[in-house]
Amino acid sequence: MPKQFLFLFIIFCLFPQVRGQSDSLRMPLDIPLYLSGTFGELRSNHFHSGIDIKTNNEEGLPVYAIEDGFVYRIKISRGGYGKALYIQHSSGLTSVYGHLKFFNDKIETYIKQKQYKKQQYEIEVFPYKIELPVKKGEIIAYTGNTGRSSGPHLHFEIRNSLEHPLNPMQFGVKVTDTQKPVVKNVYLYPLDNNSQVNKFAQRVKLGLKRLNDSLYLTDTVVASGRIAVGIEAYDRQDFVKNHNGLYKIAMKVNGLPVFEQVMDEFSFAHSKMLNTTIDYPYYLKYHKRIQLLWVKPYNLLEIYTQLVNDGSINILPKRNYQIDIILSDFENNKTQIKIPIKGEKLTVQTKSKIIKTPYHIVPKKTSYFEVKPWRVKFLPNTLYEDAFIKLEATPNYLHIAKLYQPLQKAYHISYPLKKIKPNLVNYAYIALLGNNNRAYYISSKKTKDSLHGSTRRFGYFTIRYDSIAPYIKALNFNAKADLSNYRFLKLRIGDKKSGIKSYQAYIDGQWVLMEYDYKKGTLTYDFSDIKLEGNRHNLLVLVTDRLGNTRQYRTTFYRKK
Repeated sequence: MPKQFLFLFIIFCLFPQVRGQSDSLRMPLDIPLYLSGTFGELRSNHFHSGIDIKTNNEEGLPVYAIEDGFVYRIKISRGGYGKALYIQHSSGLTSVYGHLKFFNDKIETYIKQKQYKKQQYEIEVFPYKIELPVKKGEIIAYTGNTGRSSGPHLHFEIRNSLEHPLNPMQFGVKVTDTQKPVVKNVYLYPLDNNSQVNKFAQRVKLGLKRLNDSLYLTDTVVASGRIAVGIEAYDRQDFVKNHNGLYKIAMKVNGLPVFEQVMDEFSFAHSKMLNTTIDYPYYLKYHKRIQLLWVKPYNLLEIYTQLVNDGSINILPKRNYQIDIILSDFENNKTQIKIPIKGEKLTVQTKSKIIKTPYHIVPKKTSYFEVKPWRVKFLPNTLYEDAFIKLEATPNYLHIAKLYQPLQKAYHISYPLKKIKPNLVNYAYIALLGNNNRAYYISSKKTKDSLHGSTRRFGYFTIRYDSIAPYIKALNFNAKADLSNYRFLKLRIGDKKSGIKSYQAYIDGQWVLMEYDYKKGTLTYDFSDIKLEGNRHNLLVLVTDRLGNTRQYRTTFYRKK
C-alpha cells in the first residue's frame, strides 16, 4: 500500500466522519438560515472554518447557545472574529460565535471587569468552568459586524475535542438548498516533461458544454503521460446569490474511483495548505481559484477520503479514457462533468522553462541573500518547493519579483541602520510600495545594527519615515458640551503612515474602556460603564502609532449625575 494512501487510511479510521451524529442541537439564530459562506470554502490563505449566517444586514439579533455548557474562552480583537465567544459542551464539542456586537448582561459584565483590570480593549480570557455556565437556548450574545467582517452576519463554528473545525451541517443545521453546483471552467495539467495535453506542456483550458443543469461535457482531448484535472466551480443555495464552496468532489477514471475530498473536518495546523490545493500562479495573476484534483507530496490535509496515485492520471497511447467528476453539496444535489480523452503521444509545441537566477531557495534550509545594502532571508519551510527568486537593489529600493509559489510563513528583509541618518533612525520603517507609489508599513523592528521587516508579499520595498503623530477628532460632541443625555461618546482616530498601534482614554484621571472599530476608525465609550462623580469632567485620549509617535487629545465636558 503506498505510504500516502496508508496515511490517509489511518486518518480516516482515527477521525471518522460524523455526519448525522447529532440533530438535537438548537440553532444559534431564530431566523431562516441563509448562508453567505459555507464550511471549508476557499478563503485567502485558509479554509473557512464555519458557516456565515446572513442577518438581513441587521445587527443586534439574539444568539442562542446550541447546547448546555460553559463559556471557556472570550476573545475581543480589532480584526479576526472581533467579539467572539467559545462555549464548551458536555458532548466534547465546542461552539464558536464570531463578529458579535455585544454579549448578554452576565458575560458583558464579566469581560468588562477583565478589560478594566487590564486596561485594554483587545483581550483574551479563559473563564473557569463554574464562572459562566450556559443553558441550551439561552441568549448568549447579539449579532454584529465586529472584526474582519465585510457586513453584519454571524460566523458560527463547531469544533471537536482536538480543536478541529467540523462542518456544522453535520449537526442538523438546515438551509433550503435545491440548487446544483455550477461549473465555470475545466482544465487539464501535464505534470512532467513526458506529458502533454493537445500538444501543450502547460495548463490547457477545455471546451465545455452544459448539456443540462446537472451535466457538463468537455471537448475530446488528446493527451499522453501523467496529467491532472483542475476545475473552477461553486455551490449555491436557494434564495441567495452567494457563490459558496463545494462540499464534495469525486473523480473516477473509466469507472474506477481515484480521488475524493469531503469538507467535513480539517485541522487549523494545515489550513494554510489551501494554497497547495489550487493553481497558485493562476490565482496570483487572475484572482480566481482553480481547484486541483490531485494531491502534492507535501499536502497533509485531512480532507481526502479516496486517493489513488495522488489523483493524477497516467494516459497511455492507443487507449481511450473517460474521466467523470461529480460535485455534490451537503443536500446531495449533484453535478457531473465528463471528460473524454484519447491517448496519443504527440510532439509538444511549447515547454515550460525554469528561469534560473543566483538566488535559489531550498525549502529545508535557510536561504540568505545579500543585495547591498539590503539582505533577504527565507527560513526553513517558508516555501514548499525549490524556487529561484529575482532580486534587484539600489541604495533606496529593493525589488523582489513576485514568486508564483505559496508561502507557509513570512520571509525577512533587513536594512543597515548606518545607511539612515542618525536623527531619522527612530522614525524609520520598511515599506512596501503599492499603486500610485503609496507606502504600506510592514512589520518592522530595530536591532543594534539593522532595521528588520517581515512580510508574505513581494514587490518594491523602501525605507520610509514617520514622525507625525496620529490624528484624533471628536465626532458627536464639542468642547464643554453638556452630554447628560448621551449614551455614547465617540471619536475618530487614524494615522496616515505607519498605522495605529495602541490607544488609551481617561476621564478625570480614571482609565475608561473605548471600543475600537478599525473599519470606521472610531473609538466609542459607553457612559453606563462607570459612575462619574460631579458634573464637570476632563477627557484625555492618547493614540500612538507603530513608530511611537503619540497624540494627546484633551477636552472638558459636562454631565449631570
